[in-house]
Amino acid sequence: MYDNSEQRSAVLPLVLSTVGSVLVGLVVRRVREDRAAARGGTAGPSAGRGGRRAGRARPARKNARGPVL
Repeated sequence: MYDNSEQRSAVLPLVLSTVGSVLVGLVVRRVREDRAAARGGTAGPSAGRGGRRAGRARPARKNARGPVL
């Protein structure tokens, strides 16, 4: 039988990489919104964060099951 007491846990790197990915996604979304606002792509407060576009680029999938964890 193996002694795993000396093995390092992989939980901390997993948590840090997940948090980093989320932060990068938020920054990218913010930059895209700012660029769209600078181009005049938004009209009014509802078109910014959390707003909906007039038309969807592609229809939603019928069997959307949510995120895969």
